[in-house]
Amino acid sequence: MAGTEVAANAFVKPVLVRFKHCDAAGIVFYPRYFEMINDLVEDWCAEGLGLSFGEMHLRNGMGVPTANLECRFSAPSFLGETLSRSLEVVRLGRSSMTLRILFAGPDDETRLLATLVLVWVAKGEGGRPAPIAVPEAQREAIVRFAAPDSVIEGVS
Repeated sequence: MAGTEVAANAFVKPVLVRFKHCDAAGIVFYPRYFEMINDLVEDWCAEGLGLSFGEMHLRNGMGVPTANLECRFSAPSFLGETLSRSLEVVRLGRSSMTLRILFAGPDDETRLLATLVLVWVAKGEGGRPAPIAVPEAQREAIVRFAAPDSVIEGVS
């Protein structure tokens, strides 16, 4: 699959494929991609939304657990390659957001395309996580990463 278009306002961060990511053949073992996706989301929250996971979880008692994840693997990635990871917001609701994640190889070939739904939660009744409205400061920041085809609720 040829490279997929990445919007100019996408959050983009490279990652070096390390030995720890690979199987014995030097190919990324698929569960490691999910760790790389989570690392990208964590970096986006800190650098793009101004709210690190440490501050979000420990100080504010909030989180953004994954409610749904769909992933298509298009081509293998190999030890020593640098992959470009991009994140775009395709939907923003009251308490959830849908992200499109693309990993591309050094040749711009798509390696994976994922759709990730995250839900903003805080400790509710009995300490169990309960959905909350996306905090206003983060909502304003999230909109900056909206894909051209995105749906942003609450914006006219």
